[in-house]
Amino acid sequence: MKQVCCLIAGCALPLPFFHPFGPVRQQHATGLTVGVQESSQQVRAWLGRACQNCHSQQTKWPIYSYLPVVSWALERDVAEGRRHMDLSRWDRYSTEQKRDLLARIGTEVRNRQMPPRRYVLLHPEARLSESEIQAIYDWTKVQRRALRNQRE
Repeated sequence: MKQVCCLIAGCALPLPFFHPFGPVRQQHATGLTVGVQESSQQVRAWLGRACQNCHSQQTKWPIYSYLPVVSWALERDVAEGRRHMDLSRWDRYSTEQKRDLLARIGTEVRNRQMPPRRYVLLHPEARLSESEIQAIYDWTKVQRRALRNQRE
């Protein structure tokens, strides 16, 4: 019985160090490639500040993200965020996908669903002001219109 317990403990000990979500921390792109004209560089800065940690390949991992169980939760959130939208791969989306993503960005930012409250609690710099929210919303409308006109 003692040998079985030792065997189970020996197998279970390294488990927190094996990652169930794969190599999420790998960076595959150099920056945000979301189409932002020169006149909208402020929008790029806001997206970088409030969105890029979860929705790009430019995640900045805080020190607590290296704790085994905490890292799983954070990396799951980042993997999920990238799955929904990866701003580093914006140029790879079709026109229709970009229009859909822009609509979702505008709606979710305006309804304060993004950035999530739990994220803003740990990253207060990601909080968007009323004027930033309105500017991002307006920018997404202009970008969607421009994409629609490109297609026609």
